[in-house]
Amino acid sequence: MSEINPVLYQNELGKFSQIQQDYEEVKKRVDKENKLSSIFDVCPIFRRVERVPDKIEADDYIPAAGLVSLAVLNAPEDWRDMKSAYSQIKSGAEGRSFTPSYDYKKAQHPFSFFRGTLLHKFVNPATSPCPKFAKWLLKNDTTLWDTKLKQFVINKFDVKETPIDTKIENITSTKENPIYIRAKQFITKSPFGELTARAMTRTTKIGGAVLGGLEAAHLVKEISDGENAIKATAKSAVNFASSIAGIGYGGAIGAKHFGPVGSLVGMGLGAIAGNKISDLID
Repeated sequence: MSEINPVLYQNELGKFSQIQQDYEEVKKRVDKENKLSSIFDVCPIFRRVERVPDKIEADDYIPAAGLVSLAVLNAPEDWRDMKSAYSQIKSGAEGRSFTPSYDYKKAQHPFSFFRGTLLHKFVNPATSPCPKFAKWLLKNDTTLWDTKLKQFVINKFDVKETPIDTKIENITSTKENPIYIRAKQFITKSPFGELTARAMTRTTKIGGAVLGGLEAAHLVKEISDGENAIKATAKSAVNFASSIAGIGYGGAIGAKHFGPVGSLVGMGLGAIAGNKISDLID
């Protein structure tokens, strides 16, 4: 990993264009053959587009366009996450206590594919031009913890969950009628079981489906270019699974022990680890 001190950029959070320019300069110095990771890969905005240049160079346009679209869609929420992490760092540097939205050590709030994004108002039936479609999207904007895998994890690790109040507003929340997300405290004797439940709660079903679709498009491109179908399929499957698991578990570990900062860094390191695993299949 490049030896870049993130402290150098703490005072530049409001200058996105300059950070992006510096990031590109750094990336030019990184050996493409070795595909070394940059410290900026732990930042969500950069992490989402980290592989776009390589995909464009390889004429892999559909996944490239999809990654850029996800980056644009999630930019508002990513920026809020970075501001929250910055507030935590600033509070610590000034000797002040940081007040989180809830106790991250005890619980994990369910992630949303739409909450806080550019589609936030569109998915809210009260503000959407397509209320029926918005209700359908809102109903399906759930996590892996809301699938059949939940019961497997509960039975396997004897997990019990308890709701915890948070200060995070739901998509349908308004100033007149504020509605807040409830986090989940997972009680089990198995640390891995608790971590798995947290990771599943951080992984949205729609997000997984979108990434799966982008990986499928990449697979079709690889096979059409003459790649061995079995090998290409195996690599795509490993890339998809390792990315989802890496971001989920990495973010869960980081958030539990270090709050917003840990969440961002954990997801970034998890994404890097997931990419490294898939790169082992040559």
